[in-house]
Amino acid sequence: MKKIILSLLVLAFPTLYAQTAADGDPLLQAMSEELSRSYEKLRNAEKSPLYFLQYEAWDEKDYQLGSNLGVLSSEGESAQKTLTVDVRVGSRELDNTHEVKGKESNNWEANSKDLGTTRLPVGDKDAIKVKIWELTDRTYKDALNKYLKVEMNKQVTAGEQDKSGDFSADKTTAVFYEKVPAKPLDREKIRAMLNSLSLKFKEYDFIINSGLNFHYTNQNRYIANSEGARIVTGNNYITLSYSLSARTADGMDLSRYKNYNFDDMKDLPGEEAVAADIAGSVSELKDLIKAPLQEPFTGPAILENRAAAVFWHEIFGHRMEGHRQKSESEGQTFAKKIGENIMPDFLTVYDDPNIREFGGQSLRGCYKYDDEGVKAGKAGLVENGVLKGFLMQRVPIDKFPSSNGHGRRSEGNMTVARQGNLMVESSKKIPYEKLREMLIEEVKKSGKPYGLIIKDIAGGFTITQRSLPQSYTILIKYAVRVYPDGRPDEPIRGLNMIGTPLATFPKIIYTGDDDGVFNGTCGAESGWVPVSAVSPSLLFSEIETEKVRKSNEMPPALKPPYFDR
Repeated sequence: MKKIILSLLVLAFPTLYAQTAADGDPLLQAMSEELSRSYEKLRNAEKSPLYFLQYEAWDEKDYQLGSNLGVLSSEGESAQKTLTVDVRVGSRELDNTHEVKGKESNNWEANSKDLGTTRLPVGDKDAIKVKIWELTDRTYKDALNKYLKVEMNKQVTAGEQDKSGDFSADKTTAVFYEKVPAKPLDREKIRAMLNSLSLKFKEYDFIINSGLNFHYTNQNRYIANSEGARIVTGNNYITLSYSLSARTADGMDLSRYKNYNFDDMKDLPGEEAVAADIAGSVSELKDLIKAPLQEPFTGPAILENRAAAVFWHEIFGHRMEGHRQKSESEGQTFAKKIGENIMPDFLTVYDDPNIREFGGQSLRGCYKYDDEGVKAGKAGLVENGVLKGFLMQRVPIDKFPSSNGHGRRSEGNMTVARQGNLMVESSKKIPYEKLREMLIEEVKKSGKPYGLIIKDIAGGFTITQRSLPQSYTILIKYAVRVYPDGRPDEPIRGLNMIGTPLATFPKIIYTGDDDGVFNGTCGAESGWVPVSAVSPSLLFSEIETEKVRKSNEMPPALKPPYFDR
């Protein structure tokens, strides 16, 4: 009962709680004081007014541990504070961040995303303020220079289709203080566990490289801006992972990999459970070495749940980012399709960074405020197959003038709209075994000799720019052929799934009832951010695959030295 009452008090008086907790925080105090001074003195210092100023700082503590063949291969820890300054000169309708077109566009694209960053000292408020002052001066002058180029470019290039301005009128006035403390780590226990598990790879002479890694990050983000935001919020990110690799006689490098993501050490998987997963991965790698090379293929396939979650993140999620609907260098695949059916009507997709866990598994894409100081919100993207909206930051687009809290970045980068927790729901779910039976039916119907089940993928990439083919590639790590005559499933190697979204989505005909979670770190033009996606397994009436590059190097001439008796 006491815990419930405490939670209610915090919710009832968030501003009082925030102000009280922040009183002794020298970093937040330094940011607030220097922001007030800089904004007041610079806002009208030049002909082009400074209308928005924001400081964001990242306070990070990292611990990393690696183990190889039963001994430590690396161990280290670090702590650092970094700062990025956002300066907007001009007006909300046109400012220094506006996209430059024409001959200057390539150079502009390369330079405009890099805002610069500086390391901050620990503790002393005056020393912190000096570093903030230095970066503010540099960024302010750079913004003035960029704004002049924007104004000149507007005079010599064609008008834009989307005239919705450069910065939304959302007011970020939240005062919120919730600094996340670092978790205590039993380092001896972690070392012993990793060494014990990594020793298991020593039993197999076909494994060339292997290892386990443990990575812990405690991150707190500080935001102060000229609209009144004073926000401190954070997360703990913990990852345990293992990897193993081999090479075939024809020179193809193969690998298996698994990671476990959580935010509390109580969720560290047990050694026996990880050992069982390692045994399964070793068996799969052994099968892949003997597996046939897959020729280019079109036909029915199942994309299993976790792999399907990565598919949605790469193929759909990136094309839902609001700024891509506005930029004239982008393909704008779905920009004009609001209200249209873009996928089967049994699918609903949204992104909600407020979801902390799913099915007992923590989601890395969870956060409370985005990097523009906007409270994280649920972004409805597709409802029953119909496109409803986009992931929005404070860059407005036609018919979508406001942010839904998806402006994200890592330090030193300009914020853009990014994914958090992408959730895929289906009203046409069936048990996985039934989904497999339907795959075989589709194989018979199509006249193909077999179908595919894609069990694991390493990730993928999607091309959204107009200057390149606007396609996607999914990097398949483990897949099997499924034969309609009852033969055992056959592992295959050397394939990627390829295609374009508009042609692929309509070919999803059923889903499983087996929602799976993808946790990862996504890289894009605003840097690297933690993300998650959730999806059931997908049955496609048809997919397309291509061959992958291989090294053509021979396997090692000798067995590993510990096998030489």
